[in-house]
Amino acid sequence: MFNVLLNVFNQLIDVVPRVLEVVPNEFYARGLAYIGAGIAVFTGFGTAIGQGMASAKAAEAVGRQPEAQSKILVTTLITQAVAETTGIYGLIIAFILTSK
Repeated sequence: MFNVLLNVFNQLIDVVPRVLEVVPNEFYARGLAYIGAGIAVFTGFGTAIGQGMASAKAAEAVGRQPEAQSKILVTTLITQAVAETTGIYGLIIAFILTSK
């Protein structure tokens, strides 16, 4: 196991000088912009998980106290809107990165 790790580490050491020799050009920058846009779009996963958890808790709360449904609904809609802004920001950043 140690030999395998040592071999991988040695190969990484051989690759680093070649990576540093890359000359940044328009294709290099565009490729990195697309990678950044892809990472920015992943904010949608966190948003979806958060909104799903909030909706589940709201449904549980309405199940326990049906008379408080209107207050729970208003609070849930406000929190959903705030949570959605994170996904929208990621989408806007992805659009900005890919338009350059």
